[in-house]
Amino acid sequence: MNRPTLLLTSAALLVGLQGCARQTMYSWGDYDEALYAHYKNPQDRENFVASLDAVIRDATQRGEKVPPGCFAEYGYALMEEGRHDDAIAYFQRERDQWPESRVFMEKMIRNAEQKRAKTPSTPAKGPAGATRRS
Repeated sequence: MNRPTLLLTSAALLVGLQGCARQTMYSWGDYDEALYAHYKNPQDRENFVASLDAVIRDATQRGEKVPPGCFAEYGYALMEEGRHDDAIAYFQRERDQWPESRVFMEKMIRNAEQKRAKTPSTPAKGPAGATRRS
């Protein structure tokens, strides 16, 4: 094989391999695997919430974009534990990062505000409360 043909073949191979590499705009971490495992085994909620926290924390630390739905999922976990102010903050982050979720997130914020008004001031402790947030 002559040199120009070898160079062209090598360049084509490199371009082809680059297209196979997983490239994404978001820092998914194990979000999709954790979400799937949670749907299959919802009673293992503590691991799911810890995974959400890790995805958010890791992406934030690296300056990458958190995947769509992750802030909302984490906010919902906080709301289930009675941590309404924290839940609202994560719903707002989802709304601000993903404008297409605005209508739904505004509804979730209203729901959390209503629940906050109806519950006593001592929030329930749960898996999301046990994880470290950034």
